[in-house]
Amino acid sequence: MYVQALFFILSLVVTLLFFLYGFNHYYLLNSARKYKTPALPELSGARPTVCIQLPVYNESYVIRRLVSACASMAEAYGIDKVRILILDDSNDDTILEVDRVAAEYQEKHINIEVQRRQDRGGFKAGALQLALTGTKEEFIVIFDADFIPPPDFLLRTLPYLEQDGRLGIVQSRWTYLNRDFNLLTQAISHAIDVHFLVEQPGRYAAGCFQNFNGSGGVLRTKAVLEAGGWCADTLAEDLDLSYRMQILGYRILYLRDLQCPGEIPPTVPSFKMQQGRWACGSLRNARNILPGLLKDSKIELKQRVQAFIHLTGYIIHPLMVFAFVISCLDVLLGVHLPGFNGGSTFNPAIGTALLPGTINIPALQTVVWATLFPLIILCTLAPWVSLLSTLKVQNLSLLKNLASLLVLVLLSLGISLSNLREAVKALFTNRAWEFTRTPKYAALHNKQDWKEKKYQIPVDIIWITEFILVLLGLWATGTAIRQTNYAILLILVPFTLSYGFVMYLSVLQSRKVKA
Repeated sequence: MYVQALFFILSLVVTLLFFLYGFNHYYLLNSARKYKTPALPELSGARPTVCIQLPVYNESYVIRRLVSACASMAEAYGIDKVRILILDDSNDDTILEVDRVAAEYQEKHINIEVQRRQDRGGFKAGALQLALTGTKEEFIVIFDADFIPPPDFLLRTLPYLEQDGRLGIVQSRWTYLNRDFNLLTQAISHAIDVHFLVEQPGRYAAGCFQNFNGSGGVLRTKAVLEAGGWCADTLAEDLDLSYRMQILGYRILYLRDLQCPGEIPPTVPSFKMQQGRWACGSLRNARNILPGLLKDSKIELKQRVQAFIHLTGYIIHPLMVFAFVISCLDVLLGVHLPGFNGGSTFNPAIGTALLPGTINIPALQTVVWATLFPLIILCTLAPWVSLLSTLKVQNLSLLKNLASLLVLVLLSLGISLSNLREAVKALFTNRAWEFTRTPKYAALHNKQDWKEKKYQIPVDIIWITEFILVLLGLWATGTAIRQTNYAILLILVPFTLSYGFVMYLSVLQSRKVKA
């Protein structure tokens, strides 16, 4: 009885937490429909000055094309108003390539400089903070190494900032240079589309806090300084600065129609590394920012609620792991799904659940789960509704993208264990964790080209734990079938397949780091 009650309580808590994040999809979807790109103001004759900052660490494959794109952008805006600053923390032959590229564009009268440090202290945030101390320009533009901004980027962003002194950041929409490289890149693009076609426009239209995405954006130098600059305490320094600026009263403008293409990780290890960094960074920000923000009565209630959901979004992955483990133990310990005999026959003893002086746990569970069942279905469908809406907006065929959507399901469930580890690091340690870069490969002509590149990711020991969860899932699945407890297979089978999928590709696509 006590074991069944414990499983009931744990399952109910996890389910209610899932509701919070699931139904938020509907809120943001509804808000995103109201999004309208503001009219572009006219740029004044005396154009403001801009410093384009390019954080680089061992990016020999992509640095040339990035600088080329930024030079074209400077020429379109006015080379006398733009300074390109390469923040080069590299320790490989990228250093030579950066120097060559910088020299070439200096000969073309582009104002381009290189900043180097003795060490990588603070990683990307440390490089940006050092650059900030020497920035005299009115605005800062940041691009990660894998991006190729359009030539008119400055002309389509700076007029908004020039017109409104309380506008702190203008963020563009990320698109993709390698979306169709393989099923993995297609799947990841769908997930990123949800952020840039649902979440960002939804939060903007609802008047809630948003975030600078770390690349493809323009920041007001004065606002960055007033907010305290870049902080290396978190791996998501962009999210951290975004919130500190908004708490001071600065706003963020999201431009859905301004597309800034970049690379998508083409392998599972690189995707897990990227997601792990984002998970650790955002949850550390939640720990740092939310206690003060939630108590601030000057901030609207909807803004505080959305900030909580936004900053704690990656907690969904630990919840996934807990749901899977609870389901496995539920089967293996013989604690059947509530309200069912043997998992398949409905238990009619519902009425005794609420009789005075009695607590009939199985019947009580039946009442609760029967009441929550419609909400569970709505919550489960919410991410799919968001995904389908992004396909519709882009006129993409559901049938042609069905395989990549299924891969996305496997990825989303399968990385939950590695992101659980990152959540623990963020929430229960005070250590400033290492910023691990996502490898960029530039042009890949076939699906195996990445194997020959020098930037690789070694095997992560967490594959052993993923393997253990696969074995646990198989054991629980076999036991559930013998018990005719078929309903719980809806949880066991997808998670077991997902952990197996991610574990297999994590080991297969890992490589020793090449010198």
